[in-house]
Amino acid sequence: MFSRHGLAAGLAALALLGAATTTSADTGATPGQISVTGTAAVRVAPDEVFLTLGVESRDKSLQATTRDNSERIAKALAVIKRHGVPEKSVQLNYIQVEPDFDTDVSRITPVAYRARKSIGIKITRLESFEPLLTDLFAVGVNQVENIEFRNSDLRKHRDRARELAVTAAREKADALTAQLGVKRGRAVRINEDSGWRWGGWSGSYRGGQNLMQQNVVQSAPNTGGQGDGGEGELSVGQISVTATINVDFLLE
Repeated sequence: MFSRHGLAAGLAALALLGAATTTSADTGATPGQISVTGTAAVRVAPDEVFLTLGVESRDKSLQATTRDNSERIAKALAVIKRHGVPEKSVQLNYIQVEPDFDTDVSRITPVAYRARKSIGIKITRLESFEPLLTDLFAVGVNQVENIEFRNSDLRKHRDRARELAVTAAREKADALTAQLGVKRGRAVRINEDSGWRWGGWSGSYRGGQNLMQQNVVQSAPNTGGQGDGGEGELSVGQISVTATINVDFLLE
């Protein structure tokens, strides 16, 4: 038979052995990782404009309000046609009519009526954009709801932005691991931020523990002879297609 002291010593030894075994197993199952983010913006020249304009009319008479709105819309459509915009590139929205109670919402009888109608236009001749807009204002268009400059070859530029973002993330991981005396291993997680942003380029930093970001900006070859821009530079007359890739690499 074991003595009480001998049994207690044996149990303590087994507990220490089990703890050492567990720690060793956990260490082998949790390799080191590094998380990086690569962001790339490809600058391209727009070749089309999507324009949404509106006409709003207001009068004490409902009939006068809708008549004024219809007349100004008809003049706007005539201007659009005169500028050579094809009918398939013009979309007219339904009219919206609502009573106007001014600031006193407790009124039973409206003080006036408002009528709104919108026109969507796709312009492929950018040189006609400003003259068209000026002429539309002259015939009674009084609202600009949206102006969006785009490039018709979006798919190609999105693919290029994604490619540059992946390269930026890999190069950032290589630079960091080299400074720390370790090597970058294989990627174990890749995530692409949803959505594609159009507009003027702006650099950003998304901070956080174990998260580094590398930004790349590149001008597309067909940008009117302008050279590649560096980070943070402004390219007048260009838009940006931006991609962001988050990657986790193992450490070797």
